[in-house]
Amino acid sequence: MWPSRLLMTAISLATLALLIASCAPVAAPATRAPAPAATKPAAAAPTVKPAGPIPTSKPAAEQPRYGGTLSLGASADPPSLDPIKEASGTLFNIYPVYSGLLQYDPLANEKIIPDLAERWELGADKMSYTFYLRKDARWHDGKPFTAEDAAFSVDNQRKTSARKKDLLSAISGAEVAGENAVRVTLKYPSASIPAWLAVGSMAMAPKHVYDAKRDLRNEGDGTGPFKLKNYSLGIAMELVKNPNYFVPGRPYLDGITAYIVRDRGTLMAAFRTGRIKLPVPYIFVAPSEAKMIGGSVPQAIVQPYKSLRFGIFRMKMTDKPLDDVRVRRAMYLATDRQAALRAVGEGEGTLGVANIGGEWAIPQEELLKQPGFRQPKDADIAEAKKLLAEAGYAGGLDTKILVRTGYGADLKVAEFMTDQLSKVGIRAVVDVQESATYLDRIDRGAYETTTSNDGIDITDPDSSSSYFVKGNRYFVSDDKLHELFQKQVGTTDPAERKKVVLEMQYRVMEVAPYVIALWFRHYIAFWPEVKNYKAGTGQHNNSKYQDVWLAK
Repeated sequence: MWPSRLLMTAISLATLALLIASCAPVAAPATRAPAPAATKPAAAAPTVKPAGPIPTSKPAAEQPRYGGTLSLGASADPPSLDPIKEASGTLFNIYPVYSGLLQYDPLANEKIIPDLAERWELGADKMSYTFYLRKDARWHDGKPFTAEDAAFSVDNQRKTSARKKDLLSAISGAEVAGENAVRVTLKYPSASIPAWLAVGSMAMAPKHVYDAKRDLRNEGDGTGPFKLKNYSLGIAMELVKNPNYFVPGRPYLDGITAYIVRDRGTLMAAFRTGRIKLPVPYIFVAPSEAKMIGGSVPQAIVQPYKSLRFGIFRMKMTDKPLDDVRVRRAMYLATDRQAALRAVGEGEGTLGVANIGGEWAIPQEELLKQPGFRQPKDADIAEAKKLLAEAGYAGGLDTKILVRTGYGADLKVAEFMTDQLSKVGIRAVVDVQESATYLDRIDRGAYETTTSNDGIDITDPDSSSSYFVKGNRYFVSDDKLHELFQKQVGTTDPAERKKVVLEMQYRVMEVAPYVIALWFRHYIAFWPEVKNYKAGTGQHNNSKYQDVWLAK
């Protein structure tokens, strides 16, 4: 229990009670108090198309305005509020309190732009980055943001958080490089450092707070556009406008309230009633849910969202029979990715080897010619059976697919794979375990195969590639893959790096340590009064809301 979060204003509790009360899947009985007029969906929703042309000029109401509180819907509390230690997507609720050195542009979310660093440069030897800091940023307690804060934050991100330690593994340290500059030194050249430091979870934290032994697990002190006002664990988090934010005229909102609604049906019902204006991105609205929202809340804005999530089937390639590349290749070839888009992705999604479709991925027209992706599947199935016979499994073999309970997409991928593998004589059964047992067995390697709905943070090759070929958490043991990964990490010329990244993906096809059945397509839905918001890329970005405003 976090003592400082036990108190909530009476107004906040009353608001939450109204929220939950309004979330039943059927209309509320007449005895319940009616919703306030400001939050009730309009009775005359625009179900009829206008007779005349839609005006092309913006009405005055479309101009940015100040005021109002944005209501967010979240499904869980973060493990803690410490911006250095934590890396969970559930920190989305507290991200508006903090700033990073860099950030992804909220309206062009794959473009890196300044935040606390006004500019940055790569050293001549490509072994360091220097970030030049703005001079007008202050912590919410009034103290100035300094180069010491930046060096402390970067250095401890990679030391304290197990997840960030992996992401920032190329960094050897951070040091003050002048009154308003910090230098990040590298173990080896890495082109992706700016991309990693722009991720929303890479927040800068106040060194003086840690020095004073204050506990940022329970409080927030950032330089962001909003300040933490109240947090009641499991109920809601209230943020209020930071009047001293370093961006002139921002934020527009008076505040943000993130409600914690663990039950997905209740959360979506709260959205349909308008009590929640925007579910946070890690809710992962599926295509079927997006269609449901479009039918039940026709005035809602529904945007496709590049969540960077994928359904993966892993094979532990260090143990028999999966230490034989012929067996892994048979499983790889048997999988019909186009069928996965229909069965698992609800008819939507993207195909790819180790990178989501884009500048670093094998072009789709080329990918669809490759074994495992080509259609029809006859040639793949025949080759898979031949490989199994050569490996001594002409009569097929048995395997178990480890899955954790409570993750529907994981199970869906597992069930899909049992059907696919059966077509080449592989008899797979699903082994469902509680999350703690599942994670323990994954870490110990106590499994044969496993499926999961996983995700990455950025579209840079380091994110997706390191997930599979760097280190041995997933028991990938191919030396050539490791060599190619390290080569692309240190290649700073984009054209040359792309050649190495493509070679690495073709190598994955050869050794088949895993099958990415599909990259999911997700959506974000929000009410039309939420202005200047665009679905970002990844579950950690576009999370500060400094430019968002409410039309009413």
